[in-house]
Amino acid sequence: MKKATLAVLSAAIVLGGTLTAAGPYAAAQQLNAQPAVTAAAKDTNAASAFQLTPSLKKHWGGVEFTLEYLNASEAGTEFMISRKLPANPADLDPEIDRKITDMDYLAIDSSGWIYERQSGSGGMYAFPDGTLGMRHEEAVEALKDQPQELTIKPYIGGYYDDTSTMFADKADVKTPLNGMYPLQVDQGKIGSIAVTGVDFSEDKTVVRVAAAGETAPVQTTGIWLVENGKRLDESVKKLKSAEDGVYEYELEFPAVSKDASLELLTKRMTPVTFLDNLEMTVQLPR
Repeated sequence: MKKATLAVLSAAIVLGGTLTAAGPYAAAQQLNAQPAVTAAAKDTNAASAFQLTPSLKKHWGGVEFTLEYLNASEAGTEFMISRKLPANPADLDPEIDRKITDMDYLAIDSSGWIYERQSGSGGMYAFPDGTLGMRHEEAVEALKDQPQELTIKPYIGGYYDDTSTMFADKADVKTPLNGMYPLQVDQGKIGSIAVTGVDFSEDKTVVRVAAAGETAPVQTTGIWLVENGKRLDESVKKLKSAEDGVYEYELEFPAVSKDASLELLTKRMTPVTFLDNLEMTVQLPR
């Protein structure tokens, strides 16, 4: 299904409609990035728990992006980005309008650790001055080892290369797991991943997968274990290490027999483009 753009969604709000949209992914351009802003902490009881209101702003194609808040606790990390449309719809670049609607975010800290997305939501919003726009709220994992900075990186792209359905067979990549590792798996234009090992136990099967670069969390999103032709869903995904730009994950699946015919199922994917002009970096309390 084709996504509605911000301009179309804005019209729906003006006319009393209830359309909402939350973007994930597409292609990009670059403008000059603005410098990072150091935010003051509020209600900070410890360096691992804080509430920040950076009001860090970026502009692109007539749209104003604002990092409204960044909150951290032992349970997780949350942030909200608002996207304020120009008062005159004619000032909104149609191509940028489409890309903004397809946008998603990656959170990475100063040590290079990428935080796994836990949930996200968004929708149309009327600002106090009457201007329309959108707000996107996202939750990721709890911060690790008290990093100095957290950078929020917007990106577009990373779709399965057959978009008729997320489970479309045309995008499938199946690789037999024969016990010989590392095992390279081609995912098309986005790159490749490597299966580095499989561990069997009575209650679960753990598949270790590595990917290079900041597209790693996208590349490791759609992976299944296939046992004797039966697709098994992942129950837990954990980033275990990040060294020299290589990210290794552990994916947990139901327990299977070592003697079963096992395959790794993943998808060919489109490239990812990071929108460097919209990056937002926040200094974190120590």
